[in-house]
Amino acid sequence: MDKRRLDRLRANAARPEFDEGIALLRKEAEEASRITYTIRMNEQGQWTHYYYCHEDGTRLSFEWHSPFSHQCPTCGKERTGEPFNSAWTSIAHTQIGRAVYHIALLTAIEPDVKRIGMVKSYLTAYADCYESYQTHGDIPYNGPGKLFAQTLDEAHWIMDLALGFDLIRGHLTPAEEAHIRGGLLEPCVRFLILHKEKQIHNHAVLITSAIAAIGLLLDDQAIVEAGLAGEYGLEDQLARGVYEDGLWYEGNVQYHFYAFQSLLHYALIAEGTPWEVWSNKALKAMFDYPLHLVLPSGAMPTLNDAGLGDSIGTYTRYYEIAFDVYGDHIYKELLLTAYGTEWADPRFSGVRTVRRDSVYALLFGRELEPLTEQVQEQEQEQVPRQEQAPASASDSGRLSLWETTHRTQSFPASGLTKLVNGAGWQAILKHSRFGGEHDHMDRLGLSVVCGSTPLLVDPGTTAYGIPAHYGWFKHTYSHNTVSISGADQPPRDGRLVQLVRQPWGAWAETAVDWSGDDFYMKDAIILPKELSPWDVEAYAGVQIRRVNVLAEDHMLDIVSVTVPEPRDVHLCTHISGELRSDAAASWTRTEERLSRLDQKWLRDKRRLAAGERVFRYELREGELAQLIWCSQPSDMYAALTPDNPPSGNRTSLIQRAAAERAVLFIQALHYEPASGGSRSGAPSKLLVEELGGDAYRIELTKPGGRLRYDLDLSRAEAGLIRE
Repeated sequence: MDKRRLDRLRANAARPEFDEGIALLRKEAEEASRITYTIRMNEQGQWTHYYYCHEDGTRLSFEWHSPFSHQCPTCGKERTGEPFNSAWTSIAHTQIGRAVYHIALLTAIEPDVKRIGMVKSYLTAYADCYESYQTHGDIPYNGPGKLFAQTLDEAHWIMDLALGFDLIRGHLTPAEEAHIRGGLLEPCVRFLILHKEKQIHNHAVLITSAIAAIGLLLDDQAIVEAGLAGEYGLEDQLARGVYEDGLWYEGNVQYHFYAFQSLLHYALIAEGTPWEVWSNKALKAMFDYPLHLVLPSGAMPTLNDAGLGDSIGTYTRYYEIAFDVYGDHIYKELLLTAYGTEWADPRFSGVRTVRRDSVYALLFGRELEPLTEQVQEQEQEQVPRQEQAPASASDSGRLSLWETTHRTQSFPASGLTKLVNGAGWQAILKHSRFGGEHDHMDRLGLSVVCGSTPLLVDPGTTAYGIPAHYGWFKHTYSHNTVSISGADQPPRDGRLVQLVRQPWGAWAETAVDWSGDDFYMKDAIILPKELSPWDVEAYAGVQIRRVNVLAEDHMLDIVSVTVPEPRDVHLCTHISGELRSDAAASWTRTEERLSRLDQKWLRDKRRLAAGERVFRYELREGELAQLIWCSQPSDMYAALTPDNPPSGNRTSLIQRAAAERAVLFIQALHYEPASGGSRSGAPSKLLVEELGGDAYRIELTKPGGRLRYDLDLSRAEAGLIRE
């Protein structure tokens, strides 16, 4: 580690604003000192995604004293045997790796003979045993491990040990250093080189980062080059894996930072050497891009294989690095708001704040003095949305965090568009390139929130070892998009056709077609047949256009599907609430098959027998009204489907139409937040008049009056006028 970085670490440890960070580091080192686990020959860890309760998706309770009994903290059930025991083994060694890193960091601040001896003992024990570990592992999409079940976990673990080694190297004798190098670091890095991913992938970033970092520690340029150079090396991963606007190609913030974290660990070791990487433009863009996706509550959207719970607070440790290295004021704003300081932007409501206690805060943290009055005044100025230019990742250096997150903007390269209105609605439209293993089959998916209230959102997914992940969450039918014949969409890239800003709001048109089978990342990623559940024939020649209109207090969702021959077209809408009983609607129970998935994921299935297609939902806060029209006779179904976590439910509304050549779906959404008074009522009527020639007049009656939109779908780019 660079001497300047160590000096910053020691200086910050003595400053009051970092008291929580040094206290947490001491606590972690103290807890690590209580580990009594004996490192043994011939151990084999299993995938840690198996260490979850299959019924409610909760991670089992890890206890050092209980390697053969594993309890679910939610339902209380005990799990025994495999794969739980071996998954426990992997968690144990992962925690030992983190312990080595944290103890070594504390030792760099407060030298202590006992702690140095503890780090030495772990590194020496692993050097004694590593060659005895046997290659194993059959995890989908992953290479094997030795101590762990996949190459990815092996790389995670050795990076922690390597950082610990780097920090205490000055306290090792020549014989101790040679033993750790020859018994642990060198054989492990050879194993990683042998099993490098031959694709562009977040795993490959981590593995190649670990190889290059260990090469630097071993002062072996050939190993450094094995990590950095050539096809699928770290340099290639950045060149092809980071889109032009800065998002990692797998299409969500969690995997974006998962790949990024590994790169930053390498950057920490490379700092001050000829291989320093802070000037790489991809790094700066990767810090900037996620800021545009932040939702009104400070949360991050759950797209693709993202899990729940991420917010700006989740990533403060990375923005400590960004602020130190690049100095942009927007990074400081994020830190001030996420830490809940007196200088936090009050316009963000309900942000889940965090403590400034990360290791990166100690290593990179700068003083977070209040912003100057001039900057504060600039940030308070509201730019009229209709006058804003299309966003780019570099905008984050000129705009405030609030302006960056609360404006309509689109990123065609990464394929995400955000529509925003003044009432707190934010809609994310997914027209992205296909992103491989961690993508979901949901081109033209839609996700909508109002403030902190989810309306119809992409739920992301749960732990990979939970049946609902591969059974439900990854499939087309679990998303707010179109499924043909109940099947999954094959890989294909979506596209943004147009984004139009108006004084009353904004609207966007997106499209995808399956006239071919190519996609941008086709030759750069691996798609095993056993994990490719889509139906190519069902989608051959299918074209989908989607027009999303976000006005002052409502949204129009217009979906046009063209098929080359008769097909069943399903439009799925998943509401984060409960469908209200309505005397005007008559539902009957049904056992009809609604998708090609196991029907256990669709419970309490009902079919609309009669009544207007106007539905109301009780949400966590307030009420959502949904009005529906279809150009063809269509059947309407409702069911309860898994929310995230899968112990909860969403209400899924499915429209199914037998399309000869084309079908058009139009729905209007109106949300009324909870209030102390009576509700003003939901939109009462949606009328659609077919004008001929693929032109339509849409009349929406809602509280406050009636609106009329004229829609023209006859051209390559849709036309939309509001009167």
